[in-house]
Amino acid sequence: MSRTDGEKAQANLDGGDTRMRDLLHGVVLAAALSLGAPLPGQTDAMGQMPAAGATPDTAQLHRALAAALGEDFQIVHTELSSGLHERGGTFWLVHATPRRSGMFELRYRYDYRDLTLPADPLYTHVEHTSYIRVGERGCLRRRQAKDACLGDTVILPFVADPTGHTFALTFRESSGDWSGYGDAQVPPGTESVPNPLSAHLGFLGAHRHHMPSRAANGLGRTTFTAEFVARAPGRFNLSLSSIPSAAGSVPIVIVPRGQPVTVLLWREQITAFHATQRFSSHWGNEYGTTPLLLQPGDRITLEYWPPATGGALATLFDETDGGAGPRDADPPVITRFPFHVDPAAGFNALVAGHLPAGRVP
Repeated sequence: MSRTDGEKAQANLDGGDTRMRDLLHGVVLAAALSLGAPLPGQTDAMGQMPAAGATPDTAQLHRALAAALGEDFQIVHTELSSGLHERGGTFWLVHATPRRSGMFELRYRYDYRDLTLPADPLYTHVEHTSYIRVGERGCLRRRQAKDACLGDTVILPFVADPTGHTFALTFRESSGDWSGYGDAQVPPGTESVPNPLSAHLGFLGAHRHHMPSRAANGLGRTTFTAEFVARAPGRFNLSLSSIPSAAGSVPIVIVPRGQPVTVLLWREQITAFHATQRFSSHWGNEYGTTPLLLQPGDRITLEYWPPATGGALATLFDETDGGAGPRDADPPVITRFPFHVDPAAGFNALVAGHLPAGRVP
C-alpha cells in the first residue's frame, strides 16, 4: 500500500532531516532571545530548562574565573540573581575591578542541556564573548568610547544554570584617546532655551534628521535629537516630552571627574554550537539599563518630539524633507523630575543598588 503525502512528510521529518529542523529551531531561538522572551517550556537565558532544585557550584565557578582573570581583574563581590525582568534562569553576577587599561576579550562557554530533546539536543555547547574597554583613571567613558575606567567596578553576568563552564580572558594594548575633557560651555544661541537643569546639564542644540525610504513616494522616517553636556554633579530625571511625565523620563547621575562608578557589562555575542553536525547560531545580547552615568565634559544625545508636533507620530513620515542632512529643529521642553530608577525596566535591578549617591541641590 502506498503512503499518503502526510505519512511521507512525517517519515521525512522523523527519518533524518534534522538539519532543517535545527535551522528552524535556531532561528526561533535567536529571535526569541533577541526579544528577551523565553521559549515555551524553557526558562533560562539560553532556552534551557534548569534542573529542579539545582544550585550552581559558585565556588568552582569562582576558582575557574579567577584563574582566567589572573592579574588583569580583581573579583570583589559575587552573588546569584534569578527571575530578571528580561531573562529567566539564574545569573552569577561577578563584580570585578580592572587593574590595567586596554582592551579585554572575555569568553566563557558551557554545556547545552536540552530537556525537550535530550537524546538529540539542538546544540552541544554555547559560547559568550564580550569586549571590555578600560581607560585610564578619570577617563571620559562616553567621549572616548570606554566601558570603564581604572577604579571602576564592572558587573559581569554569567549564565549559571548549565554546567561545564570554562573561562578565558585575552588582552591587547589600546591606543585610546586620552584627550582633554572638552568645553562644558553651551554654544551661543542656546542660552534662551528654558532649562531648569542648566547648572548641571547644558543644552547644546537640537537637530532634525530625515531618512528617506526607497519608496517612490519619498516617505521616510524623521527623528529629532537634542544634545547635552554634563557640567556639574547631581542626580535627577530628565524629560524632553512636550507633555512632561516622570514615567518617560531618563535617570541621570553626574559624578565628579574621576569618581569611580559601578557599570554593567553592556553587550555580548552568543554562539551556540552543535559539535557533530558543525552547525551554529549567532546573535547579540544586550544588558540594557536606563540610568546614564556621566561626569563633567561627557555629552549625550537623546531623541524627542518637538512641541510643534504635539508628540504626534505623524512626524515619522515626512514628504517635505529631501534628506539633505541634519537641520536645526525646535528645541525640546526640558523638565526636571526627582531622581528615580524603575528596577523592573531592562536590567536596572542589577545596578539600582550601586548607583552613586547624591542629589541635585
